[in-house]
Amino acid sequence: MTLAAIGEPMIELARSLSGPLTYDRRIGGDTLNTSVYLARLLNPRTARVQYVTRLGDDPLSDWMIESFENEGIDCRHIARVPGRRPGLYIIDTDDTGERSFSYWRGEAPVRQMFEAPELAETLASSDAIFTSGITLAVLGETGRKRLIELMRRLKSSGRLAAFDTNYRPRLWADRSEAAQWMQQAIAAASHVLPSSDDLDAIFARTQSAEEWIGELSALGPEEIVVKTGGGPVFTKQGSVMLDRVAQPRDTTGAGDSFNAGYLAARLNGASVLDSVRKAHALASRVIQYPGAVIARDAMADLLQN
Repeated sequence: MTLAAIGEPMIELARSLSGPLTYDRRIGGDTLNTSVYLARLLNPRTARVQYVTRLGDDPLSDWMIESFENEGIDCRHIARVPGRRPGLYIIDTDDTGERSFSYWRGEAPVRQMFEAPELAETLASSDAIFTSGITLAVLGETGRKRLIELMRRLKSSGRLAAFDTNYRPRLWADRSEAAQWMQQAIAAASHVLPSSDDLDAIFARTQSAEEWIGELSALGPEEIVVKTGGGPVFTKQGSVMLDRVAQPRDTTGAGDSFNAGYLAARLNGASVLDSVRKAHALASRVIQYPGAVIARDAMADLLQN
């Protein structure tokens, strides 16, 4: 099985434990975080996780690809663009573990990823794809159309096309533009993994998670998993009450790791509700460590292969 995660990887700078004014360099980005955890959770003998993006020809891009490969990620669909560099973000966290981000992504070449049709045609042979609202936002109009059509093709042939809404208002011209494209992506997806906060913000109305399940179901996804920021998780099959982590250290990567835990469990044959529980176990572990991607040893007991 081949699963392709599509998006924008970035350099992550997170506050170091070694001093108040130093930062550790890591890799990050929503779909990249999910792909790392998927590569750890899925059996490499039966599943290959690919990452699909565009990077520069600079040393930082070299280091990123080496880091991906060290995680067992297949990088054959990462294009290298001369003279360009990857984006970068800095994470700051408050006393409760909630995070804020500062971004520099002007030289990142990911926007042109689907401008030519060949990549979408190549990915159409994948068994599964995963992408997000951030990926949708950073692409141009042509790229958005091709990505959504790719999702639609996989879904129509009974394959997995998973989408996390992951709404970042600053990446969109305005909310109505985001709502238009997000609705198309949700309709094209087989599996949708939004948060209730995202849905409220995108569609400019506050509803219960159960109401969102009903509204999104009408668009056609086969599975819908609505996250509520550490509270209950709602699905078409029912809700799951989950234990909160009393003192999270850093909530960066919580939703991304949840997505990986859920998709890996479903691909390994677990039920929807059991997959939610496995996803929560991983996300709960991730938020007890700094940064979006925690060390493999920190989640060794959760690995399935």
